[in-house]
Parts: sequence; structure tokens; C-alpha cells
Amino acid sequence: MNEHAASSGPGRDPFSERQEFIENAFERRFQAVLRQARQGRTWHVVAAVPGSGKSSGIADLVVGSGRRKEADGTTRVPLLAVCAPKNTTTESALGAALMAAFGVVPPLPWSQHRTWLVPMLARAGVELLIIDDAQDLSLAHLAYLKELTDNLVAPPYQHRVGLCLVSASERGVVPLRETLEHREGLLWRQFRRRLDTERPYCLVRGHSEEEVREVLAGYEDLYRPQFPALALCRWAGSIYQWLTHPALDLEGSRRVTMDHLARLVTLALRRTHAGGAQDVDGTLLRDTADLMTLRRAAITSVEGEPHDTDRAQVAVG
Repeated sequence: MNEHAASSGPGRDPFSERQEFIENAFERRFQAVLRQARQGRTWHVVAAVPGSGKSSGIADLVVGSGRRKEADGTTRVPLLAVCAPKNTTTESALGAALMAAFGVVPPLPWSQHRTWLVPMLARAGVELLIIDDAQDLSLAHLAYLKELTDNLVAPPYQHRVGLCLVSASERGVVPLRETLEHREGLLWRQFRRRLDTERPYCLVRGHSEEEVREVLAGYEDLYRPQFPALALCRWAGSIYQWLTHPALDLEGSRRVTMDHLARLVTLALRRTHAGGAQDVDGTLLRDTADLMTLRRAAITSVEGEPHDTDRAQVAVG
């Protein structure tokens, strides 16, 4: 459990920001695609707007995936998730990220590492590979993923794995779809053929108004020990309208991301706590929403001594 404490007035415990994973409608949709890919060993490109909670959902799946150490010392890794390498297009960079999941890696040149990794993945029983931030993958990275999975499925391993390339979308565009569908050559025809027939490209949507209400109910339960009278759900309609403001909903999707919702609730509760109240009111929520929309580009003059209540915001990936 991760908590950030902020001081309050005398006689009251400090405000504790709760950062537990909250199962919500987006995560159910997103994780369902990944679970089905694991079960069927299928390939998908899965996209959502930044701040939806993709990285959080992947981390939650990894924790519950059944990774374990066997009695013979073999590490079982049913679900292997890594981030796409940044600022490098070499296949060895992606290979290094995959190898890091196994801890100590023998000091070998890349030409030998690429051979070493194939039996390691088979022995670990990998069922699904997830590449987060897949919009950063280069053509060399994609070609290496095809080579790696081809080697796994061939004798003597005959081990088929699922693959989910999780990327950030913008204005309804799935980045890798543009890359793969317009690439000529046998390699890319083979890559496209490995994508799932029914759902090769998945665009996972954010929260509707009713789904915002569900998340707010979760926050009520989470923060009830600190705010006994907390009633966030009554503001669900207003919060939905504020968080689909064009300044935040750049796609015009009329959907709310978990990052924006978490920021609004957390900041409003921190301010409520600082004021000594047991529940948020509409004026405070509206003012907090204005900070995120109308005044999101405002410049704050920082001078004097810092306050104990100053805390950095943590984004939801």
C-alpha cells in the first residue's frame, strides 16, 4: 500500500493519499483483452489514450499471474511484461529488456544472448508477452519479436506465446496499425497474419458517466476512514461533465480517463481535509476542476517557505 501523508490541523490525523489499484470499467475491458490473449496465445495491438491506466492494469495482471520459483530452481513467468526501449531502435535493446526479467544474465555478446533467450522463455513457461509503450517500437524491434516467437514455436520447443503490443492512442488512431498495415514485404505480411483474426487492433475506451459513478463509489469506500460522511457519487454527473471538457478530452470521446479522475478526487479531498470538513462540497469540486481545465496552463509564483501539504501528483499510465 502506497500512501502520501499531508499534515492537517491539530487533533486530526494527516491526510493519507491512497494509491491502491482500483478495479474499474476501463481495467475490466483492458485486462479482458490481455487475459484472452494469454488463454488463446493470440496477438493483438491494444491501445488507449494516455492516462487511461494501461500500465497500472498490466502491473496488476503481472502480480496475479502466478510467477514463482520451482523446487528445481526454474523461474516460472507465465506473463512477461516489459516497456519498449526508449531512444534506441536496436533489437538488442528489446532483448535486454526481456532478459532482465530473469535476473542475472550471463555476460555474453548479443549474438549469443539472442540464442540464450529462446530456451529461457520456453523453460519459464511464458504464455503472454506484453510490450508497454509499444508506440516506441522500431521496425527492428517488431522484426525481432517475430523472430523470437518463430523460434519458440519451432522444434524442439514448440512453445506458442501470445503477444500484446500496448500503445498510446491519439484521436482514435492506433499507431502500430498505421505501421503494420502499410508496410510491404514478406516479413510484414507474416507479422500481420499472426494478428488475431477477430480483434487484431483493440481501442479500449475510457469511462462513461455511469462508470465514473462506480469509480467514485470505490473512492468513497477507500477514503471512508478519513472522511466518514464522504458522498462523492452525488457529484458524478458534474464530475463527468468537467472531466470531458475539451482541455482534458482532447479526443472529443466524451469519456473520462482514470488519471484525470484520480487527480480531481485526490486534490479535492486534500483541500477538504485541510479545511477540516468531513465531506467535499460542490464549490470546492468545481474550483478543483477549474484548476484542471480553465487554469491548467496558469503560472504559479512560488516564493517563501514551502508548505508541508505540497505534494507531487502521480500520473496514472
